[in-house]
Amino acid sequence: MQDSDLEMTHTSPRADSAVVWTRGRGCSLLAELLSNQDASRINGDIEKACIEQRADLLVSRRLSSGFDLVNVAVPVDFQPEKVTSVVATVAGGPHSLLAARTAQQLGSALNVPAEMVSASAPRDNSASADEMIRLIEAELPELPGRVVEVEGVADLVDGLDEGALLVLGAPGGSFLQRAMFGPGARLRRTAQAGAVVVRSAPDRVFRFMGEPVYVAPLRQADDTLRFHSEKTLAVADEGRLVGLVRRERLTEAGGSPVGEIMEEAISVRVDETVAEAWALEPTFGPDPIPVTDDDEHLVGGLSLSATR
Repeated sequence: MQDSDLEMTHTSPRADSAVVWTRGRGCSLLAELLSNQDASRINGDIEKACIEQRADLLVSRRLSSGFDLVNVAVPVDFQPEKVTSVVATVAGGPHSLLAARTAQQLGSALNVPAEMVSASAPRDNSASADEMIRLIEAELPELPGRVVEVEGVADLVDGLDEGALLVLGAPGGSFLQRAMFGPGARLRRTAQAGAVVVRSAPDRVFRFMGEPVYVAPLRQADDTLRFHSEKTLAVADEGRLVGLVRRERLTEAGGSPVGEIMEEAISVRVDETVAEAWALEPTFGPDPIPVTDDDEHLVGGLSLSATR
């Protein structure tokens, strides 16, 4: 993705956004501030726990290479008692919207002003920075934004009050991120309140799925028609997905068992992306798509309308 591209993904798809956290300095404090309900600590397998708890955000002590199951926020010398304002630095790329939304949430939770800043070097064209602000303002109209011209990170930091908490996207292609991090460089931060580094992840099926909708293979076709309105319905036996049955076949089968007229199972895996699930829209339309785990157990149903 180019620096000028902004990927508008769902950073908080549910009103009761689930936040989980791992052991580390400042993690529990940050998780509590970013959660609309009680945040849960993770012990053991992080990926398994995120799926089981349908996590929207993981607060962790570091950014793990290759982990993109959920959005991640990392506190760096985070001291909420010293925060007097929250500033999201946005520079395009896939993490800018999450940075802005995180700043807005933290500002509200801490009862301090929040804003987003798009920085440009003196020799750069500021039009892209202005456009970035406008794009995010369309998503977050209550979060003010501005463009600042800086020679380097020190100029940006010097222009903020000492209690400003910076929210930054994970290291990437922008000049600001390169200057702040760089290969192996330490975060050069002089403000007293610390920083929060965020990295967005693709929308995953488990974050949007509901309860599984299915029929047993021994259920009679005419009974199924009375209890289900779906045009395409999952068939499950002892918790395992075994097939699909279509309504037109049910209307022709009378008292025959569903298992005799079902067809091959089609499903999405619980950790697949929502984009991959949309490929099944021609088959299921508005009906729930069966969601399975690695062992083909039916664990949910995904209505694509819920992902919009």
